[in-house]
Amino acid sequence: MNKEEKLNLTLDEMIEAGQKMIHAATVIKEIFSETAEPEAKETVTPEEPKPEPQPAPETKTYTFQEVRGIMATLSGKGMKDEAKALLTKYGATRLSAVKEDDYSALVADAEALLNG
Repeated sequence: MNKEEKLNLTLDEMIEAGQKMIHAATVIKEIFSETAEPEAKETVTPEEPKPEPQPAPETKTYTFQEVRGIMATLSGKGMKDEAKALLTKYGATRLSAVKEDDYSALVADAEALLNG
């Protein structure tokens, strides 16, 4: 056997050994991919929390007596003209003529005057 034949035989053995290594690596890869937990293909990003809608502020319901007390406070602090102007604003000349639906707005205006 000359050098050329020997080299040719050695190269064939190396190729065969390489193919066996590729086959062994493929088998090992298959074994581990069967037992490993599947990886998530897509990364799921958590949704940003949506801000909860703010409930509309509840309007306090005032009784006639409460409104009268607040208006009396206004008058007692020397603001009689302002108190009369508020009554006029709500279409009345007397507190008893103010609609109950307007009590909350009237109180808000009166408190704004009181708090300056």
